[in-house]
Amino acid sequence: MILGIDVSRWQSKVDWALLKSNGVEFVFIKATQGNYMTDQMMVKHVEGANKAGMIIGLYHWCDPTVDAVAQAEYFLNAVSGLPYKMISADVEQQWGDWKEWSNGRVTKIVSPSVISQNAKTILETWAKRTKIPLIVYSRASFINTYAKPAQSWLPKYPLWMAHYPYNSTTVRTTWQNFSSTYKPSIAGPALPSGSSKWTFWQFTGDKFILPGCESLLDINYFNGDLIDLQKFAGVTPGSTTPSTTLTVEERLARLEAQAKAHGWTL
Repeated sequence: MILGIDVSRWQSKVDWALLKSNGVEFVFIKATQGNYMTDQMMVKHVEGANKAGMIIGLYHWCDPTVDAVAQAEYFLNAVSGLPYKMISADVEQQWGDWKEWSNGRVTKIVSPSVISQNAKTILETWAKRTKIPLIVYSRASFINTYAKPAQSWLPKYPLWMAHYPYNSTTVRTTWQNFSSTYKPSIAGPALPSGSSKWTFWQFTGDKFILPGCESLLDINYFNGDLIDLQKFAGVTPGSTTPSTTLTVEERLARLEAQAKAHGWTL
């Protein structure tokens, strides 16, 4: 499975070339929320990921208290002209009052039918305006508890599911050690009732600090190989622009690998 990350304003410093050199092939970048907020790091993140040659997805936080069409249009206007290949609707809000949420005492809960219809309308509005893949991000427990009506239409969309089979202890490690030591203990995420497959899996949560970003990173898998991902995103192999910014250590490592392959002596 292919590695990816997702980022927002909370990841203010990212070394995209270093991430790409360690096997990170795609990224989901927060773009907008409701019809009232554009992520302040969106453009900078997109520019960095694009320069590094990553496949870029943008995501929108669906606020079920805000008109769905207004949200869909707000997103499209905010991302106009950016080189993204995928769009995701982030469906994880059940509270009806942000002040209550900020205070940690939520009493106003949006009904499951409203949460479901809000996300569905956002996706359907996008579908009329774009042909790129539309993805739904959520958790099985959220859909089954707070947005049960969505079970009927979710199978029509690729799913990006959150499921974290780790404890909450923060770990700082290398990508090599991460890949060899911290593989998930399960084969895939839990799925909402009625759904049978996943396309992306956010499997770490706020646990790992890895080279390329000093903030906690959400790590994701794509359910397939790189060719499958390129086909899914409509990317022609070789069409992305790889970064030419390498550290001295990375240049030496590449030179040593080439020497070994050709039998050269350095």
